[in-house]
Amino acid sequence: MTRKKGLRAWFTKGRLIGAGVVAGAIVVTGGGIAWANVGSAAAAYRTATAEIGSVDETLSLSGTLASATRRDRAFAASGTVDAVNVAVGDEVEAGDVLATIDPSDLEDAVDAAESAVADAEQQLADDLDSQTSTSSSSTSTSSDAGDDTQAETAASGSSGSSSSAGGGSSSGTDPAVEAAVQKVVAAQQNLLTLAQAAADALAASTDESANAQTVCQPFLDATLVDDTETDADADADAETDADAETDTETDADTDTEAEADADEPLTLEAVQELLVSCQEAIAGTGDAQTVVASAQDAVQAAVTDLDSVLTELREAIAASSSSSGGSSGSSTSGSSSGSSSAGSTSGGGGSSESSTASAADIVADQAAISLAEAELAIAEHELTAAELTTPISGTVAYVGVAVGDDVSAGSTTQVITIIGDDGYTVESTVTLAQIAKVEAGQTGTAVVTSSGASYSATVSSVGVINVSETSTPSFTVEIAVDPAGDTLLNGAAVEVAVDLAAASDVLTVPLSALHVDGTTTTVQVLDGGEVSSVEVEVGAIGTDVAEIVSGLSEGDEVVIADLGADITSDDTSTTTGFSGRGDFSGDFSGGDFSGGGFSGGGFSGGTPPGQ
Repeated sequence: MTRKKGLRAWFTKGRLIGAGVVAGAIVVTGGGIAWANVGSAAAAYRTATAEIGSVDETLSLSGTLASATRRDRAFAASGTVDAVNVAVGDEVEAGDVLATIDPSDLEDAVDAAESAVADAEQQLADDLDSQTSTSSSSTSTSSDAGDDTQAETAASGSSGSSSSAGGGSSSGTDPAVEAAVQKVVAAQQNLLTLAQAAADALAASTDESANAQTVCQPFLDATLVDDTETDADADADAETDADAETDTETDADTDTEAEADADEPLTLEAVQELLVSCQEAIAGTGDAQTVVASAQDAVQAAVTDLDSVLTELREAIAASSSSSGGSSGSSTSGSSSGSSSAGSTSGGGGSSESSTASAADIVADQAAISLAEAELAIAEHELTAAELTTPISGTVAYVGVAVGDDVSAGSTTQVITIIGDDGYTVESTVTLAQIAKVEAGQTGTAVVTSSGASYSATVSSVGVINVSETSTPSFTVEIAVDPAGDTLLNGAAVEVAVDLAAASDVLTVPLSALHVDGTTTTVQVLDGGEVSSVEVEVGAIGTDVAEIVSGLSEGDEVVIADLGADITSDDTSTTTGFSGRGDFSGDFSGGDFSGGGFSGGGFSGGTPPGQ
């Protein structure tokens, strides 16, 4: 600040520009910069020559180091830790067991689930057997009561008993009963097959419904771009739109994420595309539900069919028993047996009738088996969770469990942390004006602030979503850092210089010659004593000079400062001073105009020109 006031004091005293104090020309070597001849009757300009040179454009970012790959591993089941196999600093390979918990409780859970499955299967077997049994006291322990042979045996046994009770009039199987039993067995198998198909269809429908919800959520969250914005707003957004388009080309893989972001307004076309995807997903859900309805209708028809053939079997048994009882004459045993059998199978309230399963019972038994099998699968999975393994190779960075600890499933603190061996990343943000020039693959240098060590860096991803919480947009940029074999600390502060552009043998001018107004850049050209404003296209922008793509020719003399313009000092007095680039705002940036002011010959030793 003191130096700035000193400059203004010189201007005020008239030592720099006055009654012909400066009469010659001063040339600063290395930059094509010259002082124009100054006279009392003519305006004076500080100029530079557009010349061929090189430009290196860099972007400075700051952030903290983080491992490119990190896994915080926690047990997926609760229990007591009985072994910890690693310590901080250990190298591990993917799949290695880090720690284990006591598996006793988990093994007991698996045993209980297996027992539940066996019980459910036995219940189905008993109910199936009850339907094909022709004895009032029949109790099956077969694992496959629906087997044809078993059914035939049951029918044969009943017929044999009746024959014996009836005085041995027949030693064979009653053909009507045998035929009825075969119908029941076939109906049972058909019902079980259709019930399983319906269960599968229901599971598929559930999956389709979840998928539709995921696909439709971006459409439900979408907001439309305001098409009623004013022309002024449209002009103000033009640069934003151009940058957004560049971002999309830079990182096309994040388009879906950008469209799904509820805070990012979308065009009508983009919303329509989301709607089409949602409609297709909903249509898929509808198709799946149609399949479920059809499968359930088939199950209901099979239930009705099974109940019908069960009735036929009872009638056949009743008829067979009645016939056997009639031929037995006065045999008390035969009469008793016949009436009991007939009563039990014809709905007379006997014990067999009350113990015979219905078709609905069979469906319920099958559902119970499916549920028990699912619970067994969960128990078996939790048993595997007794071992905590690492999904990546790397170095153990933290061990948050010890032998004897009681851990909870999915804990966020009782973890073992593995740092991958694939390097580090730095995350930073850039402004809207900068993001258009940042691309994945650009290289640079990362310097660790604490140690000063530098490492090669590469831009790995460029965000397309505005992450700023203020009115100034900003976007996330992630930079990969190669540690070159060094072990770096997570959280260390890092300064990164990204090489945005490099151009050689191009036309250049000092930065101070540029005048920026919105999206238009101009320079003032001095030709034959006359100054004119020329619009230019700027390419790479370095720390001192900028590339001029079009608008100027080599050798053109551009104005850096107008020495005849007024400068307002701190005490509101005016004098002759520098003008011509509005973005200086009176700040000489430490005594040096960015891009070539006073360097090499200005105010050496604190002495103003002309002294």
